[in-house]
Amino acid sequence: MEKVTQSELKTENFNNRNYIINAKELHPKISFLYNPSNRLTAFYHYKNKANHLSEFQELKQQKFGLEYFYLKGDTHQISGSINVFINDFVGDTNTPVAYQMLEGLQAGKNYTWNLLFSKKLSSFLNLNLNYLGRKSERSNTIHTGSIQLRALF
Repeated sequence: MEKVTQSELKTENFNNRNYIINAKELHPKISFLYNPSNRLTAFYHYKNKANHLSEFQELKQQKFGLEYFYLKGDTHQISGSINVFINDFVGDTNTPVAYQMLEGLQAGKNYTWNLLFSKKLSSFLNLNLNYLGRKSERSNTIHTGSIQLRALF
């Protein structure tokens, strides 16, 4: 599936933050459904973004990834993903426009992964454990985790 988008920001006081970004995307994927409770998906995502305002910036991003989903009855759910981003960026990476185009990632190779465990404790109480990680070529690994206990009324 191909997707074409345009995003724009114009401010009077901060000209270095103005942009008109044209993007083209291609996102094929294949899923293997072992049974209704187990699914494995492999995908490739290609983006080409260009800012045509003031300083020219261009991004050619390739994303490769795997996703897994497991469901055990109504009570347990486990999902996880691993992604590799290859960002070929032309322009100054230390600008608000570059941050927008790179979607918070860095130029070069980036890795992200996540794991989610969800358990239904009772008919009105759910527990979620979430772990996120990311790594780029020029930074240390960042680990983030959260625990959520939800009561449904």
